Amino acid sequence: MTTTDNKTSRATTSDPEAVPPAESIRQQLNRILTSPEFKATEAQRSFLTFVVKTALSGRSHEIKGYTIATQVFGRGEEFNQATDPIVSIQANKLRRALERYYLVAGQNDPIRIEIPKGTYVPLFRETRHLDEERPFQERRKTDIARTHTWPTIVIQSFENLTGNGDLEYMGIGIATEIALEITRYQEIRVLRQTPGENRRRASDIGARFVLCGSIKTDVNGLKVIVNLIDGLTGMHIWGDSYRTDLDPAELIAFEERIASTVVSKISCEDGIIAKALSSESKRVAPAELTTHQAILRFYRFLNDFSPETFVSTFQALQQACTNEPECGLAWSMLARLYSLNYSLELFDLETPIEKAATFAERGVKLDPANQRVRMIMAFILLFKNELAAGLAEVERALQLNPNALVVLENLGYLMTLFGDWQRGPALINQAIEQNPYYNITVHYALWVDWIRQEKYEQAYEETLHFNKPLLFWDPLLKAAILGLSGKIEEGVKAGKDLLRCKPDFSTRGRVLIQHYIKFDEIVAKVIQGLKEVGIDVA
Repeated sequence: MTTTDNKTSRATTSDPEAVPPAESIRQQLNRILTSPEFKATEAQRSFLTFVVKTALSGRSHEIKGYTIATQVFGRGEEFNQATDPIVSIQANKLRRALERYYLVAGQNDPIRIEIPKGTYVPLFRETRHLDEERPFQERRKTDIARTHTWPTIVIQSFENLTGNGDLEYMGIGIATEIALEITRYQEIRVLRQTPGENRRRASDIGARFVLCGSIKTDVNGLKVIVNLIDGLTGMHIWGDSYRTDLDPAELIAFEERIASTVVSKISCEDGIIAKALSSESKRVAPAELTTHQAILRFYRFLNDFSPETFVSTFQALQQACTNEPECGLAWSMLARLYSLNYSLELFDLETPIEKAATFAERGVKLDPANQRVRMIMAFILLFKNELAAGLAEVERALQLNPNALVVLENLGYLMTLFGDWQRGPALINQAIEQNPYYNITVHYALWVDWIRQEKYEQAYEETLHFNKPLLFWDPLLKAAILGLSGKIEEGVKAGKDLLRCKPDFSTRGRVLIQHYIKFDEIVAKVIQGLKEVGIDVA
């Protein structure tokens, strides 16, 4: 190995000075690029080739976002990373493609190539040193110490019960897709157990949950069974099954659909894992909550909007940002809480939108590839009346993972409120159809779209889904649509409920409506509906 190669290759082994030979790294790069299990676009392959070859040539200092944008993605000299996040988005996708490759096909490869988060400079390491010199328990020790305050799930390869050895890969593929999908949201830490690994109890490796399953065949085709087990109690807390035929051309798409559906059920804001852990954190004082428990408090507040939950959530998120200041998601959740109080005037507490924006910007800076973080930034831009910038932020979030059922309906909600009347409702309805744990709040956006179209019967049907009795928006929208539909008696009752929830609505109503409805003609219709049932809005 040349002196230049020693300086430019970075490695993590038992010997901090050891680095793989440059020629071995080049062979590993070729092994990855030629593997059918490396699911990357041509642009992402060029990205990987560029950063590896640049590092090996001793020019790691040139591996920056601007250089990659201009030399790999064809951007011009005027490229600005602040307004065009192509490099960070593609880097995240490339990292996931590499993770998938090493989980599925590269488990025994002699060299591992990684692009650590926070940099585009590749890291090279000889995996045989890790395996030979550090036993499994020691390799896990650092990870467990770092993640013990966050829930951890072990994803086991699904057992092949078909009797067909050719389908062995499918059990690995489904588990890998689920693992990759969960890690996108960074609220649950993931450990993978592959078929060759000794399967031990979840508690032995610091994990709270185990997801496992099996693949069977019957007269109708292929059946996949998924189970979630609480490692603390050993109890089976959730299970489901999925079917498809044995068309080889459809199996990869089937794996991806299973992963998206399973993760939406177990990892969303109101999913299985959040529910299982939420009750445990209720009795913990805000100052003693972990960051993840603080986030669970936020999800609980979104469900009930009670004053007690707001105060404890506010304190918990502030403490989380102090305890774990590098957690972008915690800053974003605090920004969202500020913005909710600002836009809904829930409690007498100073929560200016400018401060919410500062928190949200910090969240994006710390975690630019997190869909929830990007989505919260778009919420803040909605309340700042920056519609074009907000819609662009939604687009960035969607590009990170277009098929993510966990946040799909929320992105559709935002698109609709920003005025994309075609794609927004379409995304919401897609999520409602595919995800039983979708966020009920999205019916507000559908209501706005029906009012825009003057389809009042459909708008009224949306109000049947509202379920937040402590929030004034429920009776507001019911009173308005009943007034517009001529159902005055029912509308008057809803109007009284509205004033009970928000006694000063007559003076504050227009401002509150305009926080969420950005189009004057729709605002005028809402105010007219309220007038019909006796509520005059200044």
